[in-house]
Amino acid sequence: MKKQLIFIDDDELLIEIAKIILNSLEVLREIPTLFFRSGDHFLSEHNFKEDTHKNILFLDLNMPGLDGWQVVDKLVESGNIKNYTIYMLSSSIHPMDKEKADNNPNIAGYIEKPLSKSKVLEATDLKNG
Repeated sequence: MKKQLIFIDDDELLIEIAKIILNSLEVLREIPTLFFRSGDHFLSEHNFKEDTHKNILFLDLNMPGLDGWQVVDKLVESGNIKNYTIYMLSSSIHPMDKEKADNNPNIAGYIEKPLSKSKVLEATDLKNG
């Protein structure tokens, strides 16, 4: 199953930083990457119910419209959650947000913003090439 990276975040700066990071890391350049500005945009534009990629999803916790948790609920409802390794992205320093992510079996990790090369490499498990 081929890997695919998906970023869902309403913060344009984070999306631009993600693109710069991905372009600067040779090991990630060949992996297909999709960007969505909201959970609603992802759910309406991406065929998540039939996606067969091994998706690594970087999902913003707080967005207008559907928030990150609601997107996770939709993926669970679709029955296709198994194709998604989900990392919650947040600038929140509230410990309950991290605790909720840590206690959710559908969440692989909680990444505090700002995004960095090391955080992306750790999430994609491609640190060693």
